[in-house]
Amino acid sequence: MERADPQPDSPAGLRSWLDGQGFAIALRLTLLDLLLAPIGQWNVRAAVLLIASVGLLHGGVLRSPATWLTLSALAAWRVFADWPMSDNHAYLLSYWCLAIFIALVARDPARALARSGRLLVGLVMALSVLWKGVLSPDYDDERFFRTLLLTDPRFEDLTLTLGGMREEALNDVRDLLETGLHETEKQAPASLETDAVRRIAAFLTWATLGIEGSIALLFLLPTRIPTGRLRDWGLFAFCAGTYAIAPVPGFGWLLLSMGIAQCPDDARTTRWLYLACFALVLLHDHVPWFDVLPRPLG
Repeated sequence: MERADPQPDSPAGLRSWLDGQGFAIALRLTLLDLLLAPIGQWNVRAAVLLIASVGLLHGGVLRSPATWLTLSALAAWRVFADWPMSDNHAYLLSYWCLAIFIALVARDPARALARSGRLLVGLVMALSVLWKGVLSPDYDDERFFRTLLLTDPRFEDLTLTLGGMREEALNDVRDLLETGLHETEKQAPASLETDAVRRIAAFLTWATLGIEGSIALLFLLPTRIPTGRLRDWGLFAFCAGTYAIAPVPGFGWLLLSMGIAQCPDDARTTRWLYLACFALVLLHDHVPWFDVLPRPLG
């Protein structure tokens, strides 16, 4: 039987809460993710927001298997409704809510969820490396990030600030790529894609493969092999770096919820760091860091 939440109204109470409530913290962070990054069309979104709000406020709803089975079904319906354009986050959310449901009906919920969280993070990273490094020829030749930096408005701040491109030049490149060179007499000047953009694309390509591969290995290693807190630090580095650039915080919050679920009961400092990283991803989503950096003139 899991203990009721202690009241974190003092430093000692907060330390006790962090020590003994890792399972509940993982569940609450998942619900907070659903509130901060709502999913689905209005009907699915309304139901998810209502359940997440009540679950955050009421411990019985938080720990009810019916809550998480319902959330898993709603997330799965979102995948079905958006098919075939569903994103990775949608699948992973459904799996994780189902894992929480299974943990809640298991004999040892915390242990069951810790195992699920560790395996899901490891498999997500391993499959990502497989897809990018083996099955996608436009990734390892750096075309993926070169195209993304030039065409995706969500990466515009990075391209204009660190890529050394002028906004006018970036718009010219987008026009050429969107219309197709075969449909126009214009030729793409080589100078439109700067050396800095190519260097950023190369760095993002290989750094992503490196850190995702490392996290996959650390999280999928048998627990009898000591890794210290390396798996946690790897996930911190991934989330802190990736979501400073990639505007998909919901995915990051979901990974951090899984990560905190697999922390040992006495890993108070590590849990603090997971909470801090969760907050950092929130700041990345709302604070325009790149606006304080200088951009090329003209």
